[in-house]
Amino acid sequence: MVRLLATLLLSVAAGCKLTEVVNAPPGDPVIVVQSVLNAAALQQTVLVARSAAGDTTVGISGANVQLTDLDPRGCATPVEQLAEVAPGKYQSPSFCPLGSGDRLTLRVVMPDGHVVTGATRIPGIRSIVVRAGATTAQLPPAALAMDRTRDSLFVTVDLDRARALQIEAVRTTAGEDPTLSFATDTAFASIAGNLVDPAGDGRTIFRAGAYYRLTAAAMDTNYFDFVRSFTNPLTGRGFINHLGGALGVFGSVAPLTYELRVTAPQTDPREGVYHLTGRVAGAPVDVTWDVYGDPLLAASFRAFVDGQWLGVPVRTSANGNFGGTNFLGTMFNTTNTDKANPAFFLAGTRPPRGTPFPLLVRPATASGPMDTLTAVQVSGPP
Repeated sequence: MVRLLATLLLSVAAGCKLTEVVNAPPGDPVIVVQSVLNAAALQQTVLVARSAAGDTTVGISGANVQLTDLDPRGCATPVEQLAEVAPGKYQSPSFCPLGSGDRLTLRVVMPDGHVVTGATRIPGIRSIVVRAGATTAQLPPAALAMDRTRDSLFVTVDLDRARALQIEAVRTTAGEDPTLSFATDTAFASIAGNLVDPAGDGRTIFRAGAYYRLTAAAMDTNYFDFVRSFTNPLTGRGFINHLGGALGVFGSVAPLTYELRVTAPQTDPREGVYHLTGRVAGAPVDVTWDVYGDPLLAASFRAFVDGQWLGVPVRTSANGNFGGTNFLGTMFNTTNTDKANPAFFLAGTRPPRGTPFPLLVRPATASGPMDTLTAVQVSGPP
């Protein structure tokens, strides 16, 4: 979210105690425009809003939003009017393919006639090497594997017309926010697999048993300045703004995306591979859950899920926990449009390894009948 000029300032009034806080009156509303063009996508989005109370914004409807590709390279529609798909959200269903060095402009005409302008040049990556543990990849698609207890992640790039490099890792299921997100003006980054999240609860950034979408992106100057600057709430200065007529950003990125599989040593007898078979909602299930405990939450685990779920091939991860001998799991939706939401809850009593046991499966919506799968732990530490 854009860091706006603060609408509530804290100041020390002359003659008052240093510990006394005086609330200044809120400032005037400002127009906020945000758009970061993605060179790897055809659909582009522009957000148009006005600042409101606190640090919130309200979308502005009825604006005229136009993108122009000044280097269209044969594209038939280099000038495109974006459609409003939600209040203040404007999208282009498709736009010219973007390449390194392309120049683009943004023009937004507000309902009252106020004009906002911006310009960006698409950055690029000439070459890249990504290494995690014993796995190395250059251009995607590629799968990487990392033991979070001993391995590190290394990214080396040769940037083209770019100001900086952005690294982001997002778990591909469970609706979690980016696990890792930072920008650097160097062409090299090294991240330890056991790095602790300084803004979190003392837990490591990467969790064993989870797949992550790892993205390395070239950033233009506008976007880099946006993410590295902020407004000082006392002076109102500090935010680096490249827009005319508004605050915000009109920038661009060129991302490359990889799959990262994070593991750790399995030392608890409850960890290991479980085989689940049967039918749920009338559809066949035949999957393995490769379970990894969380060292900082003794009963919690994550699991790689591979095989067939409801008759559809899956390669995802699930959450769960052990309550004594109980096995409790959460299976997430596997469709591209709804991966973040729970689909089913699983519950059973875990017997000794090698002994099959029933696993009740209940829809997360609490509607529909319960089904029963047969589960068995087929491998794990002694």
